[in-house]
Amino acid sequence: MKEYRRQRIAMLILIILIVAGSVAIIVKLDEAKVNTVSVTDRQDEVRIRMSWWGNDGRHKYTMEGVDVFHMKNPGIAVDYRYGEWNGYEKRTKVWMESHTETDVMQINYAWLDQYSPDGNGFYDLNKLADYIDLDNFTEEEKSYGMKNGKLNALPIAMNSHTFYYNQDVLDKYGLKVPETWDDLLNMGKAMAPDGKYVLGMSKKQMFLLLLSYYEQTYGKQMFSQDGGLVIDEEGMTFILDFYKRMIDEHVSCPIELFERSKYMSGEIAGAMCWISDTKIYCDGLAETGAKVVRASYPKLNGSKLSGWYIKPATMWAISADTVHPEEAAKLLDYLLNDPDMVKLQQTEKGVPVSSAAIKTLSEEGLSETNEYKATMELNKNIESLNLMIPNMENEKIIDAFKVGADEYIFDKQSVEECARNTLDAMKKAISGEK
Repeated sequence: MKEYRRQRIAMLILIILIVAGSVAIIVKLDEAKVNTVSVTDRQDEVRIRMSWWGNDGRHKYTMEGVDVFHMKNPGIAVDYRYGEWNGYEKRTKVWMESHTETDVMQINYAWLDQYSPDGNGFYDLNKLADYIDLDNFTEEEKSYGMKNGKLNALPIAMNSHTFYYNQDVLDKYGLKVPETWDDLLNMGKAMAPDGKYVLGMSKKQMFLLLLSYYEQTYGKQMFSQDGGLVIDEEGMTFILDFYKRMIDEHVSCPIELFERSKYMSGEIAGAMCWISDTKIYCDGLAETGAKVVRASYPKLNGSKLSGWYIKPATMWAISADTVHPEEAAKLLDYLLNDPDMVKLQQTEKGVPVSSAAIKTLSEEGLSETNEYKATMELNKNIESLNLMIPNMENEKIIDAFKVGADEYIFDKQSVEECARNTLDAMKKAISGEK
């Protein structure tokens, strides 16, 4: 009887282990499906991979576009990775350093400096001109993707910041659309008694907003053209004081408390966002029934610098390690220039740069889109906008600023001590020192 009982227990344990192992395998496979998709099992096709980040809408139309590409190019199979922005940059760093990146990659403009300072980090697209219609891009547009004489990437659209406000909220408080920094501060005073904020934004947008105010006030740039910090402790003290004032006086919602739902519900009157995010912050708010208005950049009268910048929204590049450059080039050309892909993408990433894409969308009502209207506003201010220095978007630098600034924001350090420590931390982030 004891032997029989031991055998039953042993059998039960074995069954539990088998079931647990099966569940683990299923979960692992399910996780893999989230970000990595194989579109065909045919063995007679050349297989390449592509990757991108974005929201569910972008994932949907991009996957539809890949299906169309495959129908047009039956000899090329395209597998893909995709995900939300959060965490995507860190995964890209792992892929790039381990040489496991995809053949065709959506990249951020700042990644050119990070992964290809000598021009060898990505494939030279000039060598693939037989497969990519480069005539759809001006020399200036191509220059954004040039590193050391090599065309590393092509811009999908151009981007800058824009401001959208809920006009219904402004009307409730008797406020006009702000034009100056003083306007913003006065709006905060009006909304503070109700616990509401004028603006909400991410930490990157907050950093760039403060940079703009500093540059307008001091009449000099915060970064040198090679990405080094030229701001001193006095300037950093100035930024920290203004940052705290923005939060204390309800001009800007604390980053930790900002949720898009608060903007959509009217708890936050406005948002600073990229033009390429217009569908979220303008169209999305309008869909709730709110009246939405776009505002120009806040300015300081008499300033020598605008403090605002322009950059490629996102770019397409090809891996320097690809073993299928021709097939990758055909896919990249399709993503940028093909009418079928352009119609699927519309202006979700901003107004396209490609002249072929613009021609296609002009027949689809391009001029009626809010992205187009915001881009026209950008073009009106183009003379006062500088090309963004990649380190302005460097996550390590922005994190160093945010962590350092919190010591003053939450009253853990004096502003002078915090300015000194924050500046040191940002310089270490630039140099790569830990």
